[in-house]
Amino acid sequence: MRRETGSTLPLVIGLATLTIATVFVTAELQSLLVQRGKALNEARFAALYVAKQTAQIPPVIGLDYSPSIRAELLGATSVKVATADGKTLEATVCEVWHSPLGLHHDVEVCDSARARAIF
Repeated sequence: MRRETGSTLPLVIGLATLTIATVFVTAELQSLLVQRGKALNEARFAALYVAKQTAQIPPVIGLDYSPSIRAELLGATSVKVATADGKTLEATVCEVWHSPLGLHHDVEVCDSARARAIF
């Protein structure tokens, strides 16, 4: 029988490299998902806030309500709240995602939500 001698060092280095790469990808993805969730929550807040403020008055079709909510959403890069049918307010909020590890360029993450005021 032949005797096998060698080092397990290449195997350990390869597994460590794969583990570190997996951790980096997971951290980047989780950070992006958290930023998208934040944008969704702020869009929901914007739609509900404007719907509550205009509860006694029917919304005007085509009017941009974003100046009324802009002071409440400090981290957002762009906010748009408008209605297309005079009943449902649709809010779109965009924010900038910064890579926590510096592996990617900054990306703008947007999400939208709808709310309807009950008269």
